[in-house]
Amino acid sequence: MLTPEQQKIVADLKATIAANERELSRAATLNPANELLLQTLLDQIHALTIKPRPKKAMAAICQRLLDTAALAKRVKIELTETDAHFLSILEKNHPNLDNRELRICLLIKLDYNNEEIARTACIATRGMETARFRLHQKLRLGKNDSIKNYLTNLATS
Repeated sequence: MLTPEQQKIVADLKATIAANERELSRAATLNPANELLLQTLLDQIHALTIKPRPKKAMAAICQRLLDTAALAKRVKIELTETDAHFLSILEKNHPNLDNRELRICLLIKLDYNNEEIARTACIATRGMETARFRLHQKLRLGKNDSIKNYLTNLATS
């Protein structure tokens, strides 16, 4: 039987492990050579002598992946296509956000807690609280509005 203090330690360790697993899964897909390969592939698609419609479709897919890679480089985190789409909507609605704030917004939307985001962004937990306060203002949210709810709703709109 664990004491309440031991139960809290176990819960904290489980949360840390879960956060590290999420970060590891994102880092595992990070490959700097992907951008060069995608650009080469796009150039090869443009050089193909095929019907315009499939050529245009293939080029559009490749370009979307290149755009995602460029955005990932800016916010310094590997992005899924869904993440990139969310960030482009966020950036369009809030052009005043810088790259660090975009990254923090993505991590908030992905259910990272303040400690996990602070570690990922290399800031103190107190600094993360300040960053959230400033984000709340930049996103023009009301006093009782949740950043997480706002970002989740923005992603689904």
